[in-house]
Amino acid sequence: MKHGKYISLAVVGLSGLTLAGCASSYAASGVSQSVNMMSQEQVGTLDTAMVTQIQDLQLANNTQEGLYQLKNSTDVTPGVAKSLVKPTDNGTVYTFHLRSDAKWSNGDPVTAQDFVYGWRRTVTPKTKSSHAYLYAPIKNATAIAAGKKSPSSLGVKALNKDTLQVKLNSATPYFKYLVAFTTFFPQNQKVVEKYGSAYGTSSDKMVYDGPFTLNHWTSSKNSWTLRKNKDYWDKDTVKLNQVNFQVEKDPQTALSQYQAKKLDNITLSGQQAAEEKNNPGYTAYPGGQLDFLALNFNSPALKNKNIRQALSMSINRKALVDNVLKNGSKAPTGSVPAGVTKNPATGKEFTADTDSSATVKYDPKTAQKLWDKGLKQLGTKQVTLNYLGFDGEKDKAEYVQAAAEKLSGLKVNVTLLPQTQGVTRMQSGKGFDMASFGFVQSYPDLSDWMPHFTSENGINMGNYSNKSYDADVNAAATTDAANPQKRYADFQAAEKTLMNDQAVIPLDQGSNVTLNNPKLKNITYAGSSGLYLKNAYLEK
Repeated sequence: MKHGKYISLAVVGLSGLTLAGCASSYAASGVSQSVNMMSQEQVGTLDTAMVTQIQDLQLANNTQEGLYQLKNSTDVTPGVAKSLVKPTDNGTVYTFHLRSDAKWSNGDPVTAQDFVYGWRRTVTPKTKSSHAYLYAPIKNATAIAAGKKSPSSLGVKALNKDTLQVKLNSATPYFKYLVAFTTFFPQNQKVVEKYGSAYGTSSDKMVYDGPFTLNHWTSSKNSWTLRKNKDYWDKDTVKLNQVNFQVEKDPQTALSQYQAKKLDNITLSGQQAAEEKNNPGYTAYPGGQLDFLALNFNSPALKNKNIRQALSMSINRKALVDNVLKNGSKAPTGSVPAGVTKNPATGKEFTADTDSSATVKYDPKTAQKLWDKGLKQLGTKQVTLNYLGFDGEKDKAEYVQAAAEKLSGLKVNVTLLPQTQGVTRMQSGKGFDMASFGFVQSYPDLSDWMPHFTSENGINMGNYSNKSYDADVNAAATTDAANPQKRYADFQAAEKTLMNDQAVIPLDQGSNVTLNNPKLKNITYAGSSGLYLKNAYLEK
């Protein structure tokens, strides 16, 4: 989720930024190649079927690897697969040939069957993976996730130890991004079954096939260590020997530790971002993310559309991003951040082509009228709403609280929790009326955004349900999947339904600002992957 949210909290629209340097400066430098980095939150799990939060994804992407790796905003590069694959049968069949030297950290080879097992496990309903919907392009995946077919019918097959075949329902141009995403990583069946429900809950109940291995980690710890993986197929590219992570939720403490050279990379808060702009370590990159208030449709007050619309119109988003966040974030125009996709026929950007601005405009007078109307319909003069957010979001929470409470008859109670606890409460659908949430783009396609609010999606924190919305999103993934213009129109219709219902209240289109040790080179930043450290090194 953000910065600590879902990918969304996945999650930079695949847009990435690399702090470049000349690799030759690393050679014979005599530098220890050990760095210390900040994490805003604890890590919840390493099970790639279950990861959803940014810090979990970041750790998974540095310790595990799929068929492809993300290279930049539009390109992928081979990972466990030897090369990029051109699909056959009108774009519906992919045949991947795996590297014979790809290994798990326990010495086992990474095989095609590891992908078959991992993918089947992820789409199996009892696994309860929040990202099982991403498998929709693969034959039978949707039916399996719905419990209507056996996981063995999934369109994936190990032709032999090193050859994986995948069959899709129809041509899916963005499939190359999916197989680079964490949810499509392989899983070692022997290890998963050995640890059962404890799999991925600590560093010693896991096995790794990526650039680093993880040490000294459990879900309750505030520190952990990455070490270079001696069994990784591309280990010669990896320069860092050790990366020490420390959870630091207080921005000022983190800044003090950076200034004292105890941390090499930190995330800045809004005010810090403004103050540190001329610091040589200052790095800003687009977040590919959108933060919003998830509205709990089990809340009696929020079942009322006038109440929901009034809340949205009470918030001045430009003031929020300019005066509170101060980190380059922008005011959103709908439920999708700008830059995800364009109209196939006209080239017009989706958020400009699908105008939802009326649902996010600041209009306090209209807001009060709608609020009064809603209160009358509810038969009350006073409403109390419970706002749930994460540690580190105090400024944003207080801003939203103050803005909303200008509606006469409204009291907002704010609760801020550590992220893992907060997400657990949100997923329960209890203990909150509105929750600060967010998604980070994983790949440049609307299929990465729109399914979040379908009725059965595990990341639909507000329990929103609309049959028309579900039908449009489903059509884009099935009957219209091979027709770019119809598919685009499906997503437009879904966006209009969602925002006309005021099912969510968009707050800001995010940006990330860090301070990075100028001697720490070649870090790649990508929204859903966080910091990617395979190519990083310390310059002398």
